[in-house]
Amino acid sequence: MILNVIVFLCGASLMGLELLGARVLAPTMGNSIFVWGSVISSFMIALSIGYWLGGRIADRYGAPRTLGMVIGGAGLWTALSPLAANACLEWSAGLGPRLGPLVATTLIFFGPALLIAMVSPMGVRLAASNGLAHIGRSAGSLYAVSTAGSIVGTLATSFWLIPLLQVEPLIVGIGAILAMTAFLTLGLSPEAEPEIAPRELGLRATSAVIALAMVGCVVAFAMFMTVNQPTTVNADGEQVLFRADTQYHRITVTEADGARSLRFDKSRQSMIDLSDGYTSLIDYPNYLHLALTVKPDAKRVLVLGLGAGAVTKRMWHDYPEMRIDSVEIDPVVVDVAERYFGLPEDDRLRVTVADARRYVQTTEETYDIIIVDAYYADSLPFHLTTREFLEELKSRLAPDGVIAYNVISPVQGAQSDLFRSMYRTATGVWDHTWAFPIGISADHTSEVNRNIIVLASDSDVPRAELLGRIESRLGGRVQIPGFEAYGRDLWTEIVPVADVPELTDAFAPTDSLINVN
Repeated sequence: MILNVIVFLCGASLMGLELLGARVLAPTMGNSIFVWGSVISSFMIALSIGYWLGGRIADRYGAPRTLGMVIGGAGLWTALSPLAANACLEWSAGLGPRLGPLVATTLIFFGPALLIAMVSPMGVRLAASNGLAHIGRSAGSLYAVSTAGSIVGTLATSFWLIPLLQVEPLIVGIGAILAMTAFLTLGLSPEAEPEIAPRELGLRATSAVIALAMVGCVVAFAMFMTVNQPTTVNADGEQVLFRADTQYHRITVTEADGARSLRFDKSRQSMIDLSDGYTSLIDYPNYLHLALTVKPDAKRVLVLGLGAGAVTKRMWHDYPEMRIDSVEIDPVVVDVAERYFGLPEDDRLRVTVADARRYVQTTEETYDIIIVDAYYADSLPFHLTTREFLEELKSRLAPDGVIAYNVISPVQGAQSDLFRSMYRTATGVWDHTWAFPIGISADHTSEVNRNIIVLASDSDVPRAELLGRIESRLGGRVQIPGFEAYGRDLWTEIVPVADVPELTDAFAPTDSLINVN
């Protein structure tokens, strides 16, 4: 019974630690498929080596003598891993989008994962003490218990613990659980002494288990008290007003020099001027108002991705004839937009908590403008980039409606694959597309990362008419400062797309297309 409890707790701890691993990397390296692939691969390598090493040690020195030491060591190493993360994350991020997260995960979590993996073969060795006639049944039961623990650890961490607690205290808590689990090994029945191991090793191992577990608990408690203190100022010198880890992001709200910002992981999503609460100090939300130049009489607008509400709130304020629906997958983001960024409650403004694609698939509403504001600099929800998704958007558009989305990419050159692939996908669905690389009329550099606003519609608006509407601010309706100059950024060169893929549900390698330079 004691062995089953030990194996269950170790299985739960391992999967909880693996899920938290990606969250540790996200604020520095984003939440891309490379991050998840690195975490999973590093843990799998650790498991492979740990299984082999655990079996060797169990046969040589005896499982009861070593199991507690291994589990206690895993607990101590786990409790100290937030310190390792602080020491290596920034350095590792400079190694690139693939190598960086792989190195960071290995440095931070490989050791604890390896030690936890050693528990299973040691448990099988202990199960064998009941007799070889039942070893198959005993080993099978043990692995079933370990898997059950992994399931509980996965669900508890992802469904409840991450939304409730900060990542660092959760990791330290896992370390504390492992350290205390080491005590349980003292209740295991001894097995026959291996002839090659000195008898007194058992007493030394028992003492080591107790000492190590005590040290682990003390360190875990001390780190709980340390890491649970909220950071008041970030690395940029901004005052931190709010921070939370949700099922989707690490959300941070900061304030400095009369501006309030919202970040998801390492990406700044919004920056609002506090003097009026409506002016975005990041350009791309303002450029999304260009959709009105294609559909000037728009009355119904859908915004996919709320963030701080920069787009939603400004359109609600500037165009009183409009009704704006916003869709946001993270309920905490909605709360933050209301509490910290003044998202109003009004009959003309409706916010739905849902996945954007699922909303589009199930709504019966028709919109004049659909704005897709769900793309990050370092990762994209691929299911919101595909041809199938764009066709679903089109089915919800008025006949002369328009979509607008923001993508971060160079507009030309070897690193422009993301923009050109998304552009190719859009041109396969709509008859007309327009691209506005923000600021390119000023710096004339087409091979560097920048926000690019893409408009797509079946409405045939001649270029001269479109530019005239921009220059006139649609007869003065658009109040965005500098809007009349946005037409200078209209990209008029042919966008080559033959060498990039059309994005589909079956093939959308968006993470590989992202330029992280």
